[in-house]
Amino acid sequence: MKKVYAITFFTMASAILSGAFPVFGTYSIECPANSDTYVGISTTREPVFTGKVQSVQSGTTNIVAQGEPNWSADQFVYVAKTQTNHYYLKFTSGELEGAWYDIKSNGAYFAEIEIGSSELAKIQAGDKFQIIPHWTLGTLFPNGEGFTKAVTSTNASTLWKYTSWEEGKGVTTPIGFNKAYLKSYYFRQSGTRVIGWRDANNVDSTNEVVEPGSFFKIVQPTNKSAKITINGVIPFTSTSMEVFMTKDENGNYPNQDIYYTIPSATDITLNDLTETLISSGVFATSKTAMPNDTISIYMNQTIGKNVAADYACYYLSRGSVNKWRTTDGADAGNIVLKAGSVIKLRKKSLSSDYAQRINFKPNYID
Repeated sequence: MKKVYAITFFTMASAILSGAFPVFGTYSIECPANSDTYVGISTTREPVFTGKVQSVQSGTTNIVAQGEPNWSADQFVYVAKTQTNHYYLKFTSGELEGAWYDIKSNGAYFAEIEIGSSELAKIQAGDKFQIIPHWTLGTLFPNGEGFTKAVTSTNASTLWKYTSWEEGKGVTTPIGFNKAYLKSYYFRQSGTRVIGWRDANNVDSTNEVVEPGSFFKIVQPTNKSAKITINGVIPFTSTSMEVFMTKDENGNYPNQDIYYTIPSATDITLNDLTETLISSGVFATSKTAMPNDTISIYMNQTIGKNVAADYACYYLSRGSVNKWRTTDGADAGNIVLKAGSVIKLRKKSLSSDYAQRINFKPNYID
């Protein structure tokens, strides 16, 4: 059986309670040979700035910070070879708590972010925020840490990613269900000669962005296993997730798969997600055993290639019965969702565009 170890915290309790310092954690995942392993990214890099909103500049998407941060012009803007970080602004309080937005530019006291008008209107003076550098393959897995390295992807750990991030366009998720991965990577090394992270076209991918809440499916070669360790800052804020549906290339509204990392640094149960998914109305409940929306849980309990989810569940709401059930009829509310695991929401097709932001607040920040 594969194991996803619970995240270990590395900060004094007083600091955790006060929020005075970042809380660091680590977790390790075993990736057996000739198998697939799902790895969720639930930590962040260390924030470079923590502050509060003074205002939003009229007619812009510029977030003005309280005080005098005295940032250098465009210090949060990526420049190949000289400034290799991409940055995002994450709200840690207010109506947008947990939501993050890429930074387009910045001045001495403001940061211009990628945000729509409806969400921009929700920002209020006094909302807290952080500026955080995105993970990249090179910072998340320096020197291919823990993975099987080889000259070709056939003999190396291959990282499949079902979402992609692109400068100025944000995150792309395939429209529809049962879609193939969008990107794949491996760490190329020939003997003692380290070449580095490459994509399927052998393009340098060291600075490829790994956006918050994303995950990898690790595909191991037939005769080599791997064990990776992920370190980082534990987010002590709600996690904000976007649920959406739109037309495909044929103008139809298909069922939609949306993947997330478990939004907690500690194990939770499926019941813990009831408020987030059911009370919000984002997850369509079912009156019969023929489910509407479903949630699939990937916790690496089975070794092998192309294995099914460990659990597939729906929410039964019929009369006085309101509970999570597996698709084979068992009660599911107390299923433990391991930190670092992956969940997939499958939204049943609708007849129009749909978008909603939902939040989950883990119990360790109550």
